[in-house]
Amino acid sequence: MSVRDILRDAIQKKVVVGFTFDGKNYIGSPHALGEGDGGELVLISRGEDAHEKGVPPTGQWSCLRLADISDAKLLPEEPFHVGHPDAHALKALHKIDIRVA
Repeated sequence: MSVRDILRDAIQKKVVVGFTFDGKNYIGSPHALGEGDGGELVLISRGEDAHEKGVPPTGQWSCLRLADISDAKLLPEEPFHVGHPDAHALKALHKIDIRVA
């Protein structure tokens, strides 16, 4: 399964994903998949280590390029973040293919 297929499945089922981005491992709740200036993008509430400076332990909204994501896998045992993205994060997606219903 491709990264895109895994993210699409996660959005449809509201399931958390584990993935590698920029050489680091993350977990996150994907909320939308589409296109923006950077190509194919995913809007995701990304959780990180609470010890990272500048990132709250509850996560942050990010639009990430699919081309920069690897090792994606579904993590159905993790709680899905049901919050709403901020307007700044959502602006990066110019065309949305699928989003959390």
